[in-house]
Order: sequence, then C-alpha cells, then structure tokens
Amino acid sequence: MPEPGLLTSKVRSYMESLSPTARAMLVRTLRASGRDDLASEIILKAVEGLELGDAPVATPTSEGVPWSDRLELAFFEPARPFFVDEDPVGPALGRLSRQRLPAIWNWIRRDLAGAAWERALAADPLDPQADAAPIARKFRREVVAVLVDTLRRVGDDPKARQKLAGHLGGEASFRCVSDLAYVLNNEAAFANLFGQLPSGVTAFDVAEPSRLVEVVRTTVEQGLVATDWIAAALLARTASPAVPALLACRLSATTDPRLVSTGRFAPLVDAVIGRIEQHAAEAAARGNDPAAREAFLTDLRAYHEVTRNFELALPVESVSAWFRRLGAARGAMSDVVGRQLEAAPGLVRRALRVDAHGGWAGRFDEAGFADAEFAVRVTLEARLAVDSLAVNDLAQRARKQVENTLELVSARLMNELKAPTTHDRDVVLAAVDGAIRLCALVFGEDYAALMRKSRDLGIQKSSRAAG
Repeated sequence: MPEPGLLTSKVRSYMESLSPTARAMLVRTLRASGRDDLASEIILKAVEGLELGDAPVATPTSEGVPWSDRLELAFFEPARPFFVDEDPVGPALGRLSRQRLPAIWNWIRRDLAGAAWERALAADPLDPQADAAPIARKFRREVVAVLVDTLRRVGDDPKARQKLAGHLGGEASFRCVSDLAYVLNNEAAFANLFGQLPSGVTAFDVAEPSRLVEVVRTTVEQGLVATDWIAAALLARTASPAVPALLACRLSATTDPRLVSTGRFAPLVDAVIGRIEQHAAEAAARGNDPAAREAFLTDLRAYHEVTRNFELALPVESVSAWFRRLGAARGAMSDVVGRQLEAAPGLVRRALRVDAHGGWAGRFDEAGFADAEFAVRVTLEARLAVDSLAVNDLAQRARKQVENTLELVSARLMNELKAPTTHDRDVVLAAVDGAIRLCALVFGEDYAALMRKSRDLGIQKSSRAAG
C-alpha cells in the first residue's frame, strides 16, 4: 500500500481538479456522515488549505459568537486572499489592510446599506452553529450594487472623494474600499480563478506543459478579471513573488523585455516591480522604530530575494520605465541601509564602552546595545544583499570596522573583568556578555564559545584575587 503522504498528495491533486462547488459538497457530506475511517481522513487532510471559492465549507462556530460577527467574517470571505496584516505604504493593488476593515465595515453597515444590514441581522437563525454564508452573500450583493455606484459618483467629484476618504480614515482607506469593491463586484470570476490556481504557485507551475499558463491566458482573454488583478491573485498564492514575471515571459513566448513590455501580459511584470517597490518603501517608512526592527530585516531580505530572482528571470535594462522604477527602489533601500552601515561601528563602540576609572555610569545601556545589535545585523544582511543594493564598498568597510572594533573592545573588557579593582563587576560582565552576543553574530558561535570560556576563567581569576 502506498505511504499515507503519497496517498494524500494524489488525493490533493485530484481534489484540485474538481470545481470548488464539488469539493465543498464532498467535504460537507463527509463531515455530516461522521465517518472516521482512513479514506475519509485522507480526503479531509488533502483538502486542508484549499480555497473553496464560491462554496465555502461551513464549519461549526464557537458557542456564543454573535451573529453579527459571523456575518462580518462571511461578508469579507471573497476578499480574504488579498488581506495583509500591515498597512501598505502607498498604493498597493491587491493588498487589503486588515487595519482598514473595521472603519469600512462600520461605514457599510451604518451609512451605505443600513436597511440591508438590518434585514441580515433579522435573519439570525438563533443557532450558534448556523452557517452565515448564505445571508452574508445576499447582503454582499445588495452592498456591492450601492458601493460601486457610490465610488463611481465620488470618483467624478474631487470634493466628494476627499470627504469620503476623510470619513473612512484617509486616502489609504479609500484605496482599500475601492479595491474591496472590485473584488466583491467580481466575486464569481475571482472564485473561478482561485479555484483553478494551485494552492501554492511555484516556478515549476510556469514550466511547459502547465495548466497554470492556460488558466491565466484564458482569464486574460475573457477579460473577466483585469490582468493586474490576476497578478495580485498570483502573488497571494506564491512564496516567490518573481513568478508572475516568469509567467509573463511564458505567455508572451519571449524573454525579450521590450516585447513583453508592449504586450497584454506586461501588468504581470508591473506587479513584481510593484512588490519590490513596496518592500523598499516599507523599509524606509519604518525609520528607527525599535518595535519595527524585525520587520525591517524581513523587508530587506524579501527585497533582495525578489530583486535577485526578478533580474535573473527578466533583465529590464532595455525597458526604461521598468529600469527607472527598479533604480528608484534600489536607491530608496540603499539609503536606509546605508545609514545603518555608517552608524554601526560607532554604535558598537558606544554600547560596549565602560569607564571604570571615572565618569562611571553604574549601568549597562540596554537601549544603546539594542541599537548596536540591530546595526550589526543590518551590516550582515547587507553583505548578503550587495547585488541588489548600491552599498557594496560601504558594506565592506562597515563590516571591517565592526570586526576591528569588536576585537579591540572585547579584549579590553576581558582584561577589565579579570582586574580585582573593577568598580562595578556586574556592569562589566553585562558588557562582556553583550560583546559575546555581537561576536556570535559577526564571527560565529565557535568564536563566541571561546569568549565564554575566557569570561568564565576571568570571573574565577578575579574572585580568587579579591578573596
């Protein structure tokens, strides 16, 4: 008998070939039957994570969750693939911020479709396990008709647009509600598209022969979903954002960027460049906020990965518009990274500086050390991303200065730790531990392990000398 993992993979492939409605019906039947045999378990496991399009599977709702909350979740369900946790910086097609949804939802219920909302509330079946999708779908149809008409009217009146944007919470909220309206107004087309896309789009799905290529080609030819929104759907389903550029080349039957740029599949490339620009803009917007440092490093890594893969797939030097956009994104990311590189050596020196013979502060500056540690991490990341940044010389120089600074300061701290007359051994020990952490980043764990042994010996020697 084949291994369970192989069976699950084969069943998943078969389930992906079914329509969303057929998948939903099969899963509902299995769950309603209460069967717990191996075959049912394999089928249910295989469809885990698959999009069910226009026919979502009803799952039991927790006792006590209000009907209004279930309606809200079901109302936004068609747009869920495009939701992002962070508020995008600037226009970002197909990236609907969850932070904007509460204000939009309140506006819809209170001002846009109050009567329809009251009818949806009145349809509460008083069953905590009831599926809210049918009522939400009916409410959604009523809302979309009014929403599209409202946006069309305010689009022709700058003052009305400005007023609505202010009411929703700013221009970003207005863009979000406009994108939401497009998705909901084309709900069936998006359900059909997502139903045919693989659950995880990879570069292998673009290779010939490929069902994905034909799905996208047919969707573009039918014109039911705009090509830039097809690109947004692909980006929502892939961990490699350069894939739409590969797909554009395949669909255009050429790798010549000039030919791709003048064809109908050019928006697929525009979307990839837009994602590169987004990473650069978000990194620049984070500034020196300590709470956003991990997100900054994530942006830097993602920017480098997408840029590298995109430039390998489609060098665009011959297409001036695309080349300028990439150059601007490179400049923005290089500027923000360059500021960290320039500051790194000084931050390390200040964070580990102790003065036991005068002007003793009596504490280890944790905030200053956090600044230094972040700058060192940026230095290391920049060295890996020099191909996509304009900081090659600066990155090498900063790395060398950080290494020299760490070697000198670490040696001085170790000597201070061994001295029997150290004013505040706890502070020196904290600085030594900080130096070890930074050395682990820069020189590796083996080097840091040797430093820990030296620290322990230094503590023992100073204790004997003091005793």
